[in-house]
Parts: sequence; C-alpha cells; structure tokens
Amino acid sequence: KIMKIRKKSHARRHLNFYRAAYGIRAPYRVLIDGTGLQTAANLDVNLIDELPKVLGGRMQSLFVTRAVVAELRSLGKEFKAATSMAKRLPKLEGGTSQAAAAGDSVIGAVRDGNPQRLCVLTEDPTLYRMLLDLPGVPLLRFARQRLVLEPPSERSQKGAIHTSENHVSANSGRTQHEVAERQPDKSAEPLKRRRSKEPNPLSCLKKKKRKQALTMTASAAREDENQRRKRRRKRGSGSSKTAMADN
Repeated sequence: KIMKIRKKSHARRHLNFYRAAYGIRAPYRVLIDGTGLQTAANLDVNLIDELPKVLGGRMQSLFVTRAVVAELRSLGKEFKAATSMAKRLPKLEGGTSQAAAAGDSVIGAVRDGNPQRLCVLTEDPTLYRMLLDLPGVPLLRFARQRLVLEPPSERSQKGAIHTSENHVSANSGRTQHEVAERQPDKSAEPLKRRRSKEPNPLSCLKKKKRKQALTMTASAAREDENQRRKRRRKRGSGSSKTAMADN
C-alpha cells in the first residue's frame, strides 16, 4: 500500500509539471506503439482500465498510428492479440502507413513541441531514447508488470525553463509597451505659458453689489442731512417772526 501511495504521489507530481509547463491535462490522449500493445497482451493488462489509474484522471482515448498497425500485421501470428487490439483503436490522422516507419510515425506525432498533447507508451528502447530528446512528451512504460509514468526528462525540464523565460519576457515587453503608450508624449505637446488667474466672476458680482449698497447708503445719509437743515431753517424763521410781533 505504501508503494502504491508513493507511485500515485510521484505520478501526480509529474502530471502537475506537464500541465503547468506544457498544458497537458485530463482527459489524456495516449499514443501506443506495437511493443506497448504486445507487452500489455503478454501481461494480460487492460490498458483502458489501467491507464486512467496511472494518469490520475479521465482518458480521452488510446491511439495508434497506421504504420504501427501495419508493423504488427507484418510480424505474424505471434502478435495476433496486439494486432487485433490495434485494429480496434482510433488512428491518428496523417503520417505514413508503411510498416518500416512505425517508430518514425510515433516521433512525428509528438515532434515540434507535442502539439497534440500526447502521452506515449512504448517498450522499444531505441524509440524511448529518441523520445527523451523531445520536450513535453510524458512517457509511460511497464515496470514489474505495472504501468508507470516516467519522471520528466532533462530535455523536458530545460524546455519548461525556456518556455517560462519566454513567457515572462513577452509579458515584460508587453507591459513596458503598455506603459509607454499610457505616458503622454511631452515632445509633441506645445509649451503653454502660465497665465495669471482671472478673478472668480462670482466674487466680482459680490463686490459690485457691496459697492452699490455703500453708494446707496451714502446718498440716503446726505438726503437725511439736507432734510434736517431745512427743518432748522424753518424753526429759525418762525422764532424771529414771533419776536418782531411782540415788539
């Protein structure tokens, strides 16, 4: 049980790496060659049941190339079970159907960054070594009669670092370009002279009203003074007439 838990933990770690670095995620697509099919037949392993357990998720399908089917047919009765299984599996589009090109058809399907996001199951040592040199290709094989997911190859790890650096560089360049676009072009803007601030029109209106009010107050005061003078004159003239009458 402990070994099973460790294997699942390792497989989960490897899958997380491929998902983060290369976008390979469930449902998984697995490409198998003739040696993988023959080993599964010899060990009586049901790949449709076992592969999802190893990959820790749903599997879309198990694929073969037409060249792999042709190769198994050419090998005779000893590979009858593997040939029968290969005929029932869906075939990848493209590639040759010549038996001699079976290994090349697998390489061609995952070359140039593994665009179809395929995992590969093979028991061919030569093909396995060739696949190790291609970045972003999860590899499966049989170990002690059980399916295992191999750790990412050194080439896949270096490819992940390179991809991450390019992603960061692209984001950095895009950010700098956006910042440059947001900043105004000072050279294109005409120089503006500083103008003295004009008084607030509302304050001007207030001052006019106040001046007008002061003018009205002064005028009323002068008129009141004139009326007082007239009253004094009338009183003075009345008292002088009374004095003349008494005499």
